[in-house]
Amino acid sequence: MNVIDLPSASPAGDDVLAPRPGPQERAWRVAEVAAAEAMGTVNPAVARLVVALVDLLAADGWQGAGIRSPEHWLTWKAGVSHGRAAGLVGIARRVDELPACFALFAEGRLGEDAMVRIARRVPASRDTEIAALAPQLLIAQLDRVLRSLPEQPDGSAQRREPERVLRLRDSRDGWTRGEFCLPADEGALVRLGLTTARDAEFRDRNDLDPADSVDADIDGLADGARAVSWADGLVRMASEAADGLDPTFRRTGQRGERNTVVLHVDVDPDGTHGPAQLELGPVIRGHVARYLCCDARVQVMTYLHGRLIGINPAERTVNRATRRYLARRDQGCTFPLCGQKLWLHAHHIRHWEHGGITEPRNLTMLCPSHHQALHAGEFSIEGDPEASTLRFLDRFGRPIEAPDLDPPATGPPGDRHSPPQPPHFTPPLAERLRSDWFTWN
Repeated sequence: MNVIDLPSASPAGDDVLAPRPGPQERAWRVAEVAAAEAMGTVNPAVARLVVALVDLLAADGWQGAGIRSPEHWLTWKAGVSHGRAAGLVGIARRVDELPACFALFAEGRLGEDAMVRIARRVPASRDTEIAALAPQLLIAQLDRVLRSLPEQPDGSAQRREPERVLRLRDSRDGWTRGEFCLPADEGALVRLGLTTARDAEFRDRNDLDPADSVDADIDGLADGARAVSWADGLVRMASEAADGLDPTFRRTGQRGERNTVVLHVDVDPDGTHGPAQLELGPVIRGHVARYLCCDARVQVMTYLHGRLIGINPAERTVNRATRRYLARRDQGCTFPLCGQKLWLHAHHIRHWEHGGITEPRNLTMLCPSHHQALHAGEFSIEGDPEASTLRFLDRFGRPIEAPDLDPPATGPPGDRHSPPQPPHFTPPLAERLRSDWFTWN
């Protein structure tokens, strides 16, 4: 970048030039102008995306194969994180209620982070008041201003009540992070389990008698007693649950991977699957039978005209060595719109009923929901995962893949297709936030 030094006139107004700015001051000036121009371009561009989301929400146009929510659709089409997508969708749901603030956002005078917070907490009655104040505030100051306001409903029926959910993710540093949300009764049960597991871990680390109360023994421990955190309690609870709920582990000393499913299958005269029935259970549909046979410890009993012609042991089941290889190769569910990495199924791309073999080139890892959706016909898979040619197609044969994020079209000056000159973004004042600037009472 070429930096042009602009001389400034002296206060006296004569021809004597002020001293030339140093490298630090020149870098400050150039970066300040670049920041104003960049945010003046980015903010209106994001506002245009929000306007498109308003129409998308009104028409339910986000619904499609494997798409769980408008936020999920946006993480795919815009290539953004789920948190950012949730913020943009939240703005879109409240555009009509906050016209003054959104107008500042569309003009480039208000940032995306500020608009997300405004959409989350500002009632429609205070739209004008916040619009006059927000452009002058840092994000931390805006958080302080809005802290006493309750979160506003965004018009989404699915968000009127908190979502009962548990999310775990692996961060870049290799640690596992997560969050969960449960109703009060289930939350109390989890808290009780954590407390019990933490107490047990504390006793084990400090050689305490299990019959004694932990609270009674804490006061008598030396200063060097081994402390136990709630994280230790969580790990202990998970370990105890894994051992206590796994019958294979109790019987053989090795953890089982999947439950055994007994499936009775009639074979049609042409050799294809006919009706299938679970052991002591109902007759199931063909795609459900293929889903169960795809990645479970299966015992298949085959009948021809009602006569038993064969009992196949679990030969089609992916063994542990292959599963570990697939887990390392695929690094999670291979469906393009999914990030799940745990509790995956190994799917036969060509089903073993049709001659598909249990080898890595015919196997791919899918999460349970997408595995069921695949066998239900919502999408299909083709290609060889070993050659990195795996492709996912929706029910219309269109590829499911990330879109190309092309830059805006450009043209000669005056061309209606050329982007307008970006407005300048005025940064916050960064002054001390005074209590007389706002009142909520």
